[in-house]
This record gives sequence, structure tokens and C-alpha cells, in this order.
Amino acid sequence: MKLKILIITLLFVFSCNTNEDKNTDITEETFEYSPQASLELYVSANRFLDQRNYKEAEKTFQKLLVLDPKFSKAWEGYADSMLLQNELESALNHIDKAISLNPNISSHYSKKSLVLYYLKDFKSSESYTLKALELDENDARALIILGAIKTQNGLFTESEEIFNRALKLKPEDSSIYFWRAKTYIIMSNFELAMSDFNKSIELDRSRASYYIERALLYKLIGEIDKAKLDLEEAIQISKNPRNQELINKATNILENIENQ
Repeated sequence: MKLKILIITLLFVFSCNTNEDKNTDITEETFEYSPQASLELYVSANRFLDQRNYKEAEKTFQKLLVLDPKFSKAWEGYADSMLLQNELESALNHIDKAISLNPNISSHYSKKSLVLYYLKDFKSSESYTLKALELDENDARALIILGAIKTQNGLFTESEEIFNRALKLKPEDSSIYFWRAKTYIIMSNFELAMSDFNKSIELDRSRASYYIERALLYKLIGEIDKAKLDLEEAIQISKNPRNQELINKATNILENIENQ
């Protein structure tokens, strides 16, 4: 297949939502387009996500979508990069684009259900998890969110069963243990909650949020020194790449503990 050489002027419009003022940054770049080039950008963008370098992931997905605007999984990845920067409305817009391009991919719906969950639209979130599971009954992310929603609704037995089902699919997925731990806290089963937090951190020590939530549990059960250590670790993790929101959250909890 012949390669098409495209000289593209990228006009990136950055906005938290459509109602805010828009700042533009114009960059002229030369790209060599091919399916392979598209794939390489996609892999690179996801590598940035794995490295928690969400801003670079965002930029790389933008470049990819100029080259390949009908690549629905790229729109999902773009949504993910915005979600991880807490740009929820932007993430929602991008995942809606993914669904419009390809309504038959379960991960598009489970990603949207996650965004809606963080927006506290639990009813809509549940409907999208069910749609994802219609397309793929083994969509682990959809099961995680559905389990969390069942917890919100006080259906603890159902929630626990759903998390256990997810773990059978992905026993090494740290996020399943993390979300199940939060369910156990609501159930006041602190021993099982601590076991799950420990497992989630054992599987992935790069998540500051895991340490913050475990610190809150340590605080709840009176293990103050351990809570402080987890909060200090969360702050260090959040410095590279920098996540000011998590730094502020951990710092505020730590100051609250020290002032008691």
C-alpha cells in the first residue's frame, strides 16, 4: 500500500467544557499516514496512560485523531486521558463520539458508565454498564462499576457477587480489589476491606488513590501512624507525574490527622 504524505496543521482547542473560553495552540507538523502510523500513535498514547503521563497521552491521542478521526478506540483513549485529569465533561464528549462511530464495542459503554459514575449520575451509569454487558458479558470494567452501583444502592450481597465474578475474569486487576474494599468499608467489614486494599497495593504500587483510601481506613480503625505513612507515600507518588488534586487531598487529610 502506498503511503500518503499528509502535511497537517494541527489546531488543538483545549477546553474543560463547551461553555468555557477556549485557548488555542497551533502546531505545524508533518506526518506520514498509514495504518501502521495510526497504530504506533495509539500504542504510544496508551503507553503514556500506563506511565500516568496523562497530558502527553492527551496530546498523542489528539495527533492520532487528526490522522484517523474515525478510530473509535482512539476517541475512547482520548476520553480516558481526560477522565484521568478529572476533565469529566470533556471525557464524556469524547466517549460519546466513540459510541457514535462504533456502537458495537462494549468498552465504549463501560467507559461512559465510569464517567457517569464519577459525575454521580448512578442511574445512567448503571444503564450503560448493562449495555456493555449485553455486548460482552466478560467486560470486567462494566462489572466493577455495576458492583460499585449496587453498593451505592445498599445491595451488598449482589455487589460482592459481581466483584467476585470480575475477579474470576481478571484475578490480577488491582482495581477490582480496590473497589471491593470500599464496599466492605460500607458494610463495616474492616478486616476484609484492609485485606483487599493490601492486595490492590501489592498488585500496583503506583496508584496514589489506593494509599489514600487505605490511610482513611487506618484512620478509621485508629492506626494513625500507618495512616500517616500511606498519606506521605501518596504525596510522593503524585509528584511524578504531578497530580495536584491527589497531593492536595492527601495533604489535607494528613494535616487534619496532625491537628487532632
